[in-house]
Amino acid sequence: MFKGLESLRDTPKSILELQLETKISPSAFYGTVIPMLKELGLIDETYEPGRHNTVKRVIKITEKGRKLLKTLMEIWVIAEASQ
Repeated sequence: MFKGLESLRDTPKSILELQLETKISPSAFYGTVIPMLKELGLIDETYEPGRHNTVKRVIKITEKGRKLLKTLMEIWVIAEASQ
């Protein structure tokens, strides 16, 4: 979950770009990660025209997702410093 949110921090991405960047297996990514993040309100999904008359699914982080990511990153920094 953290990998996905972190990857979306700066810019929305196509669902395929996000899956490849996070290196999460396609079955886990499409079947578990994306549905869970959407259900929790951490990401939004839109559809844009793609190449060759296709439709591209675009994922962006929500404000709720940004707040969670900020908190997780703060915890990570504290955990790293305490080692």
